[in-house]
Amino acid sequence: MAAGRVDDGPSVVEALRDGDADALSELYDRWSPLVYSLALRSLGDVAAAEDVTKRVFTQLWTSRGTFDPARSSFSAWLVELACARIGELEQGGSTAPVGPGSVEKLSEGESGSMALAERLLLADELGHLDPEPQRVLRLVLDDVSPAEIAERTGMSLEDVKSQVASSLVQLRQRWEVAGDAH
Repeated sequence: MAAGRVDDGPSVVEALRDGDADALSELYDRWSPLVYSLALRSLGDVAAAEDVTKRVFTQLWTSRGTFDPARSSFSAWLVELACARIGELEQGGSTAPVGPGSVEKLSEGESGSMALAERLLLADELGHLDPEPQRVLRLVLDDVSPAEIAERTGMSLEDVKSQVASSLVQLRQRWEVAGDAH
């Protein structure tokens, strides 16, 4: 593993695909809190959330060769694995291995897990913004009007709108890079 690698950039994902156990460790450190939070919020059980997290990363390792960067970003694939596992437990089933595309087969009742996954991914991405843009965008996402945001933050209305637009561009660029980099 090369020193200084961050998050789930193409080099760490490629190292995982090549069988580098350090890459798995790095990805686990980065993504296990998201997988665990998703499982805990969906299942409401600490032991089940821990089991889902363990099984998702075990499956990540054993099926690392099936990840197709042309199909999805790594983070989307990981959440797909987690949601499939959660969906199986919600239906009272086992947590047997699932392959790519399994989320597409989930029932209507499991759409809540997917929505939660999307919200958690967005929350994670918001964490990469500077504090003030992050605060403004979170207020927007909480349906606070730009005028009220300006009042709460002491910013001008134009600055609020500019901050929102700039933050959305940054998020889009991060997602595009993540999707293109794999």
